[in-house]
Amino acid sequence: MSDPNIFFEDFLPGDVADYGDWTVDRDDMVEFAREFDPQPMHLSEEAARGSMLGELIGSGWYTAALLMRMNCDAFLLDAASLGSPGADSLEWRAPVKAGDQLSVRRKF
Repeated sequence: MSDPNIFFEDFLPGDVADYGDWTVDRDDMVEFAREFDPQPMHLSEEAARGSMLGELIGSGWYTAALLMRMNCDAFLLDAASLGSPGADSLEWRAPVKAGDQLSVRRKF
């Protein structure tokens, strides 16, 4: 890992950045669910048919993990860090499905 070149003072109020463009892979999505969130709607199309959405969807925690990956790729691995200050809230506003394209809009 190289020395950081992004620091706290580089993030200015009002700054906006768009990045990501991650394609959700069905097998990765299901493998994550098997390991960490084995609810039926995350494991198989057949099991998901009986869920409230009626189709296979990714775990919200899988979606959060993809967000973390996109943040790392975009800036965190180049940033000086003393750890996370935490998160005030986390919302899943729409289900994530295999083949979806995810991206991030970061605002300060």
